[in-house]
This record gives sequence, C-alpha cells and structure tokens, in this order.
Amino acid sequence: MLLYHEAGLRGFVFEKSFCPFWRYFIKEACGTRRRAMHKRNYLKTDRSSRKSRKKALLIVAGALLAVYLLVSFIIGEMGLIKYYRMKAQYDSLTKEISSLKQDNAKLLGDVHALKTDPDRMEQIARDKLGLARPGEIVYYYSDP
Repeated sequence: MLLYHEAGLRGFVFEKSFCPFWRYFIKEACGTRRRAMHKRNYLKTDRSSRKSRKKALLIVAGALLAVYLLVSFIIGEMGLIKYYRMKAQYDSLTKEISSLKQDNAKLLGDVHALKTDPDRMEQIARDKLGLARPGEIVYYYSDP
C-alpha cells in the first residue's frame, strides 16, 4: 500500500499493482482537482468581493444617512438652532408677560383707589385739574 500525499489526495491508498498508470492517474486527478479548486476559489473571491462591495456600499449609505440626520437635526425646520431661537423668544415673552401682569395689578389698584378712596380722588383733582378748596391759593410756576 502506498499513501500518496504529494497529490493532495489525503486518505486515498493506491497499490502499484492496482493500476499500471497510477502516477498518471494521480497527476491527472490532481490537475482536474486543481482546476476545479481554481474555479471554486475564483467564485469564492468573486463572492467575497461582491460581499465586500455590498458592505462598503452599506457603510457609505449609513454614513450619508448619519450626515443627513445630523445636518437636519442642527439646521432643519425644527433643528437645534431653531430650538434655541424659540427658547430665547419664549424667555423674552415670559419676562414681558410678567411685567405686563405687574402693570395690570398696579392699574387695577389705581382704579380701585379712584372708586373708593376720597383722598386719592382729591389728589388727582388737584394735580390734573388744578382745583383747590375754598380759601386756598394755587400758585403755578414753570421749571427753569
């Protein structure tokens, strides 16, 4: 028995008496196998190159999508910049509302005082209308 490892056919046992052309047979079998392996390896590399192209394409598409989402998040219609502008506008409107509420409360107090407080009515009549009580002398002077 002869175990022939050079041909790459591991595990096959040949005897010289089995076939007179055993060396030719092994060489021919190896050549066919090598051609088949070459073709199979070519297909594998072709498949692997297709897979690597698909993978690269997916990576590029994912990167483009990430860039688009990032740009739309920052600059878009409801992006980060618009958010900060709207927040600043909200803060200014809140301050304006609070000052208007204070003014409104002050004016409501004045209205209530004018309706109920006779001293306040007298003060307004003296300042705005120039009225005086009987026996009082009103002096008008201008600022220098």
